[in-house]
Amino acid sequence: MLAAAALATAGPAPALAPNDPAWPLEWGLVVTHTADLWHTTTGDPRVVVAVVDTGVAPVADLKGALVPGWNFVAGNANTNDTEGHGTWVASIVAARGNNNLDAAGYCWRCSVMPIRVSDGHGPASTTDIARGIVWAVDHGARIINISLNGPGADPAEQMAIAYAAAHNVLVAAAAGNSGDTAPRYPAAYPSVLAVAGTDEQNALYPWSTRGDWVNIAAPGCATLIDPNVGVASGCGSSFAPAAVAGIAGLLFSIDGSLTAAQVSDALRSTAHPVAGIGGGTVDALAAARALNLVGTSTVGSIAPREQGIQISTINGLIAGTRVLSVRTGRGTVEVRFRAAAKRSCELELQIGRQIVVATGGLRTVTLHARTTTGPHRLTVTCTPVEPTHFELTIASPVPGVRSAKPLRTAHSTASKRLPTPSFR
Repeated sequence: MLAAAALATAGPAPALAPNDPAWPLEWGLVVTHTADLWHTTTGDPRVVVAVVDTGVAPVADLKGALVPGWNFVAGNANTNDTEGHGTWVASIVAARGNNNLDAAGYCWRCSVMPIRVSDGHGPASTTDIARGIVWAVDHGARIINISLNGPGADPAEQMAIAYAAAHNVLVAAAAGNSGDTAPRYPAAYPSVLAVAGTDEQNALYPWSTRGDWVNIAAPGCATLIDPNVGVASGCGSSFAPAAVAGIAGLLFSIDGSLTAAQVSDALRSTAHPVAGIGGGTVDALAAARALNLVGTSTVGSIAPREQGIQISTINGLIAGTRVLSVRTGRGTVEVRFRAAAKRSCELELQIGRQIVVATGGLRTVTLHARTTTGPHRLTVTCTPVEPTHFELTIASPVPGVRSAKPLRTAHSTASKRLPTPSFR
């Protein structure tokens, strides 16, 4: 790791952009500033993230990531995922990055320990979840991800969470998909990072559970890997703790002497406030800075990609409206606009006779569209019209180069649990 003084004199480094085909669609890794931290680390295999879920399938993009786990459903070491949910979560945490395959996870080189507590067709018992937590702690997990939840507390499960905290293991759990403020467990236990789902504009999704008891948030939609269809997109609170677990993995990879409490405190204290919860959206780079793991000049624009994707960044002033000509190939384009001052902005991309419009919150707006080959007119309009600096980043297919296949859609099952204290 470079010393902070050396980083400060080197100037901003561009965020590392992997060559995975689905990278242009992985907005969560950008808004959480995870890609800005990849120049320092992309993970360490000694950092093990236990995924307490439906097991994990040995998909190609997790090759080398899996370490032995346990199947509490069948009582054996076969942790293969026959439902898909656990694989979705694991791929968000640690899909291998920059390997020209599928997508990139948050912590490319972290290890994943599959803990199978459900077959996906019925609820997971709190007894099995508790046993899974203890097993993961005893077998070397540094972080535990639990994308399962239910409405009631359970003594055995609570004791397992306390056991993890006592053994310096960080636990991140899904806040839920209920859309209300009722606490969900195990997320609501003390010491657990209860993670809500936010969108690209740093706002809660309508389906996300909320309330003062929810202490952090992360992207609730993600690009993931399904054992049957490959790269897919999914939304649900299952995917938010996976982002936090992956970011925590990066922090532990930089400094293995950190405690779980230190990482948890840094993640929560540097998060960007979100209306409706007791915390904010996670910021990987800010947390690393708070822990003195990186210097203060490590952020830059997205670096150029390989594999037929061109990324360009425009910086300047806007006073009302700017019109630009964008030349792309055939495929998916992502346009991300950030204003230095508070502005309500709108993007309009004209593709032949079609106009794609995107609006956002103050300062930031992102547009996604399928484009044809050729120049396209992009109009940016902001109010009020007083001049402000802006940064516009455009990720688009290179003309004449075939783009990645469209994503399929996956659906989260984070909240499909029986409404009794004995089951989750």
